[in-house]
Amino acid sequence: MKDYLRVLSYAGDKKPLMTKAILFLTLSVLFSVVPFFIVSLVLNRFLGEGTPSLPWLLSMAAGIFVCLLLKNQLNGMGLDASHQLAYHTLAGMRRRVADKMLKISMGDVQAYGKGAAKKNFVENIEEMELILAHAIPEGFANLFTFGIVLLTMFVVDWRMALAALATIILGMIPVMFMIVDGFKRMHSWYAANEKMTSTIIEYISGMEVIKVFGQQSRSFKKYSDATDHYRNETITWYKDSFIYMTSYVILLPAALLVMLPVGIWLYLGGTLALSTFVLSLLLGMSVGIPAMRLINFIPQFPQLKFKSARIEGMFEIPDMPEGMKPAPARHDVIFDNVTFAYGDTDIIKNLSLSMPENSVTALIGESGAGKSTLAKLIMRFWDVREGAVKIGGTDIRDIKSDSLMDKISYVSQDNFLFNATVMENIRFAKPNATDEEVVEMAKLAQCHEFIQEMTNGYHTIVGSSGDKLSGGQKQRICIARAMLKNAPVIILDEATSFADPENEDKIQEALSRLIAGKTVIIVAHRLSTIIDADNIVLLENGRVAGQGKHAELIAHSPLYKKLWDAHMESMDWDIGGTEHA
Repeated sequence: MKDYLRVLSYAGDKKPLMTKAILFLTLSVLFSVVPFFIVSLVLNRFLGEGTPSLPWLLSMAAGIFVCLLLKNQLNGMGLDASHQLAYHTLAGMRRRVADKMLKISMGDVQAYGKGAAKKNFVENIEEMELILAHAIPEGFANLFTFGIVLLTMFVVDWRMALAALATIILGMIPVMFMIVDGFKRMHSWYAANEKMTSTIIEYISGMEVIKVFGQQSRSFKKYSDATDHYRNETITWYKDSFIYMTSYVILLPAALLVMLPVGIWLYLGGTLALSTFVLSLLLGMSVGIPAMRLINFIPQFPQLKFKSARIEGMFEIPDMPEGMKPAPARHDVIFDNVTFAYGDTDIIKNLSLSMPENSVTALIGESGAGKSTLAKLIMRFWDVREGAVKIGGTDIRDIKSDSLMDKISYVSQDNFLFNATVMENIRFAKPNATDEEVVEMAKLAQCHEFIQEMTNGYHTIVGSSGDKLSGGQKQRICIARAMLKNAPVIILDEATSFADPENEDKIQEALSRLIAGKTVIIVAHRLSTIIDADNIVLLENGRVAGQGKHAELIAHSPLYKKLWDAHMESMDWDIGGTEHA
C-alpha cells in the first residue's frame, strides 16, 4: 500500500479518479454476476411447480440484458477514469524524473548510465500505465466483488461456500509460489534488461567506429550476448512459471469439482434444498470470474513495488545544494585552493587561479591535465571537494542555479544539437528571441550562408544530435546559439576541434565576435589559436605548472615549449610524413 500511495502522489489533484474508477469497475463486475442469480430464479421456477409465463421469462431476459448493458457501460466509465489518472500520473513522474536529472551533478548522471535512465524515463514509467489503469482499479474491483459473492454464498449455504472456498485455496497455492519466485527473479531480469538497453544504445551510437575499424563481429557479439542473456532470463522465468499458471488456471474456475459432489451428498441427505443447491452452484461458477481476473493482476503488484523502487532510487541521489544569492555584478572567475575528484581519484589538486573580467584565459596541457574539468566546474556540473570556485567574488554554490547559468555561455567540443530546426536550435539559448535576432546571430557566426543553401533554410531539421550537418557547421550553429545568449562569461571547450582549413578562419572570426568584452575561458589543444590570450595557464596533473603570455612561457617553461614545438611540428608535417617546404 505504501508503494501504491507513493506512486499515486504523482497524480496531483487527479487522485480522486482512482476512487471513481474502482467504484465504477466494482459495480461493473457485480452486474456481471447478477445474471447468475436471474438464471437461478428461472431454473428454480422450471424445477418447481407450474410453468413460468412468457412475459415473466421475457422480463428475466430483459433483466439479464440490462445487467450486461450496465456492466459494459460502467466498465467503460471506470476504465476512462483509470486511464485519465494513469496518464496524469505518468506525466507527473516524468516531470519529476526530468527535474531530478537537472538537480543532481553530472557525475551522478553519468554514473547512473544511459540504459538505466532510459529504462526509468521510458519503460518503467510507461509500464506503470498497465498497473495504474488496469491492475489496481480492476484488481480492487474484482477483490471486492469476489468478497461480496463469497459472502453471499455463505449466507445461502455455508457448507457449499466452504466447498467452493476449498478449491480457491488450492488454486491460490501455486499463485503464491509464482509470486515468491517472481520476487527472486525480478532483480536479475531487470539487470539483464538494463544491460541489453545500454548495449543497444552503445551499439547504435558507435556504429561508425565499429564499421571503420572492422569490428562488426566483435561488437555484434557483445550486443548479441546481452540480448541472448535477456532472452534466456525471460524464457527461463516463463518456463518455470508455466506450471504454476497451468495449476491455478485449472483449479480456480473449477469450484464445481468440489461443490457438485458435496452438494449431491447434502441434497440426497435431505439437508440441502434443490433451489439452494442450484443457486450455490451458479454462485460457485460466478465467483471464478472475479477470482481469475484478480489472479491475472496479482503479478503486477510486485512489479509496482519493484518499478517504483527503481524510480524512487533516482530520487534518493542527493541534489546539489541550491544557492540563494543572485548573480554578482562582476564577472571575474577565481579558483580558490580547489581540489576535485572523480570518485576517489583527485583530478584537480589544491589549485588556485584568477581569470580577470573582460580578459581571455587559455587553459592548456596534456590530455588528462584537468582542462575540461576546470571549465565544467565553473558551470557547477560538479561541486568541488575542497576550496571554492567564485564568480565576482561569490562562491558559485551560493548563487541560484538559474542565475548562474544566465551568466555563462558554453561551447563544447561535443557540439550537441537537438533534433529540431536550425531556428529552434539557435533560439534554444533565448526562447523569446525573434526570427530576426536569430538570423542576425547566424550571420555573425558565419553560418547564415550555408543555412540558406539548405532545403528549408532555417526551418531545416538538423537530425539527431545534428547528424545532418558537418562538424564545422554544427560548431558555427553552436557559436550562434552562444552569441544569442550574450552571457558575460564565455567558456570555449575545444570549440575549434572539428574545424577544417576552409572553416577555421570563419569559426575564429565568429569566436572573436562572441568573446568581445567578455570574461573568456578557452580550453585548447591547438596552441596557435591562443597565442594572443591575455593569460595562458599551463596545467599538469591537476595543478598549475605555469602561466603567463605566450612569449613568457616559451622562455621560462620547458613543458610549454615542448607542447609548442610538438604543435608546430604537427603543422609542418602532412599525413604522408612529408615536411612542407
